Amino acid sequence: MEWSNQSKYNSFNSWKGLNYSANYKLIVDWMSGLSGYLPPPIEVNLDPYAECQLSCSFCITQRYLKHHREEVGEMRKLPREYIIKLIDFLAGWGVRGVCLSGGGEPTLHSDIGEVLTHAKNKGMDVALVTNAVHMTPQLAKDICYSCRWVALSVDSADRETYKKIKGADMFDKVTENIRNLVEWRKETNSKVDLCFKFLILPENQYQIYDACLLAKSLGVQDWHCRPCDYEREDIKGHKKLELDIPAIYKQFEECHKEETESFHVYTVVHKFNPEFHIYHGFNKCLAAPLVLPILTDGNAYLCVDQKMKSDFKIGSCFPNPEQILKWWGSKEHREFIKSIVPSRDCQLRCTWSPYQQQIEQVILQDKMCLSFP
Repeated sequence: MEWSNQSKYNSFNSWKGLNYSANYKLIVDWMSGLSGYLPPPIEVNLDPYAECQLSCSFCITQRYLKHHREEVGEMRKLPREYIIKLIDFLAGWGVRGVCLSGGGEPTLHSDIGEVLTHAKNKGMDVALVTNAVHMTPQLAKDICYSCRWVALSVDSADRETYKKIKGADMFDKVTENIRNLVEWRKETNSKVDLCFKFLILPENQYQIYDACLLAKSLGVQDWHCRPCDYEREDIKGHKKLELDIPAIYKQFEECHKEETESFHVYTVVHKFNPEFHIYHGFNKCLAAPLVLPILTDGNAYLCVDQKMKSDFKIGSCFPNPEQILKWWGSKEHREFIKSIVPSRDCQLRCTWSPYQQQIEQVILQDKMCLSFP
């Protein structure tokens, strides 16, 4: 199982996509030409800073952070004034959530705390994806005030494994920062969900249970484990990973026994085939308009899996965020999405694959007979 019955209503359960069925229908009508209206994205995924303290071989943005820095361009940090203006625009446009993530480590942006707080004060739900290397007391307070959830990318259970897969000796610092963040959460009576994240690799596949125990001891609310997509063609040395699937599932079972009312275990594999290789199960890229990624170059891209790829750039957002409205929902935007052939253009794990399947099978084919509750 991926989660317990008591935890089935969780952020990682892709059936939550059916809550977006109104958006699904509007996207389908727009794509077919029945309507000229494309609703604003539910979320904007914002990368504020194109630098990182680590050197993870499996990072989906290593292509432009490590090997082809020229792809980033001259602007590698979004200016504070621009981000504030962007958030004001997004909140007014109707975007519900903003996730600060990477390409790069968002907490390295000198104004990250102010950005998180401003988005919260504008009425948006706020999330943060971080490696937890940089965590000052003030930033911890800002996180606890602003964020709905925080993903803490740790990916190991001990210092040596961390050094091997992350390329830096930061394990002790990271775990201490997480402990401190947990304490700030308690002191401020914050409701932020802190999630310890663990990507399964050959180097760490036998310490899954140990990582779960570590996460529990640190005091986080969630522990999330899933296979790593190492088959992406933009990862240097990409290949199908040979993993000990039975041993992994045996550890999954032990991890789920650790669940309590305050510590939740998620072993998420439904976006992969049974051998943990990439699997799509859909024919068209119809879910992309649910989330709009905006990167440090000031441009928007089709999806979070195709960052900083010129072929997937859909329009500029800089210096005036309102210029998004010139291309969002345009004929060119529609034709661009239509041109995507997932089996040809997306040789990677699709983050939105369950939503793609839901649009095709529930909205287009009505396999759930939606007119009959």
